Amino acid sequence: MNDDRINDAKKKLGEINKVIAGFDDSIRAAAFEILVPLYFDDYESDEDTHRSKKDPAARGATSVPGDPATFFNKHDHDKPKDNVHLICAWIYSQYGVTPITPVDIREYANDAGLTIPDRPDNSMRTAKKDGKNLYRQKNSGWQLTVKGEAYANETYGVKKGNKPRPTGDD
Repeated sequence: MNDDRINDAKKKLGEINKVIAGFDDSIRAAAFEILVPLYFDDYESDEDTHRSKKDPAARGATSVPGDPATFFNKHDHDKPKDNVHLICAWIYSQYGVTPITPVDIREYANDAGLTIPDRPDNSMRTAKKDGKNLYRQKNSGWQLTVKGEAYANETYGVKKGNKPRPTGDD
């Protein structure tokens, strides 16, 4: 790593710090997550340039994506059912293993402009990898199985999130 990149990163982090310093403590972390991709969008490390196209990290995925639009735009699928898996991977990266309803899938798809099947729940019901289900039914929704978590990690480069899931009351 060269000194120019380190100095550039320090400068950008200092600018971000100045912006979020005036914010309430409760939103500083969220503001930081939002601003980092905006400040470092053009940054590409030497390690990134040597990764293969099949590596999720090479396609720009991170362990905890900060912005859904950026995350969805980095993954292009030809099949609508794959967009269901993409949305589920996003939700998993934010909130961990939580029941996902067809309504959740439709809302994210509409917001992101993604095409999904008429019955996203059927896509989750029948999704398998190596003969194992990727989702299991939980209450009125579907949640990732252990195999589904591994699939999300391998395919989209995400890790389990730990944010509390917002409720309709918030």
